[in-house]
Amino acid sequence: MVEIGSGARREIGDCRLSRYACYLIVQNGDPSKPVIANGQTYFAMQTRRQELGDEKAFASMSENHRRLMLRGELVHHNKTLSAAARDAGVVTGVDYAIFQDHGYRGLYGGLSAKDIHAIKG
Repeated sequence: MVEIGSGARREIGDCRLSRYACYLIVQNGDPSKPVIANGQTYFAMQTRRQELGDEKAFASMSENHRRLMLRGELVHHNKTLSAAARDAGVVTGVDYAIFQDHGYRGLYGGLSAKDIHAIKG
């Protein structure tokens, strides 16, 4: 039973949430409520546990395997970035080249891709 605005009480049904749905609710909830604070603590601990496990697995890989794994992640993130750019209106090859160049300028203190190639040879 839950109390509604008029002070009356009404029965509501239970629902089953996925782990991800719970995470989203807890991360966007009011941390002054104990159940939300506990949930945030739980997910923070689980995230840290996963990070430690990933670090351990990463450290045990050979240099070539690490490089391949990171390269695969970079490919995935670049595809995601490309899709987001397309959804934002970056359509033609020239538009995408300009988009990429602005990304380089943001990462390299205003230097364009051409400037970076000239410096690095």
